[in-house]
Amino acid sequence: CMPEIIRFSNDLCYSDTPLIPLRQYGPNRLVPLEHVFVNGGYREGSDNRVINRPEAEAIVKKVVDLCEDSRYEDKSIGVVVLQGEAQGGLIEGQLLEQLGAEEMERRRLVCGNPYSFQGDERDIMFLSMVAATNERIGPFTRPADERRFNVAASRGRDQMYLFHSVTCNDLSSSCLRRRLLEFFENTKPP
Repeated sequence: CMPEIIRFSNDLCYSDTPLIPLRQYGPNRLVPLEHVFVNGGYREGSDNRVINRPEAEAIVKKVVDLCEDSRYEDKSIGVVVLQGEAQGGLIEGQLLEQLGAEEMERRRLVCGNPYSFQGDERDIMFLSMVAATNERIGPFTRPADERRFNVAASRGRDQMYLFHSVTCNDLSSSCLRRRLLEFFENTKPP
């Protein structure tokens, strides 16, 4: 994957023996990291059934737009949700309605949790943070959370989008969500 994309995982899990990005790229490459703040995003549900409808709708709109953009003609796409399971199903259902099964299959479009992509990659990856300020945001700090974030943040080859409804100020300084968001905000292409 692109150097900017793999750097989060290197900083998080491989600081002693960093992964070496092998992708060669020219001057017309896609911007490797993009983050989109979803104003008015809110969380509903609990446990594995949490969703953030505004965030899901924003991701679906962006995926549909990319599928109509000639620069993304042959690109595979994936969507990783960073909390729960239901958000992936919500996004997948909306994409099925708007793109159709044939286009989703052509793009190898999968929506799920990080483990849905274990050992797999896509050209373009979307991450849905799900968390929102209308509900308490417990920090993700455990080693299991670290493994999930490592997998989620290392599946994109060319480009990765982070959709979020919170700012860094809404998140605990120890939370992996904050670390990921700060990474997106502070990483600039060379």
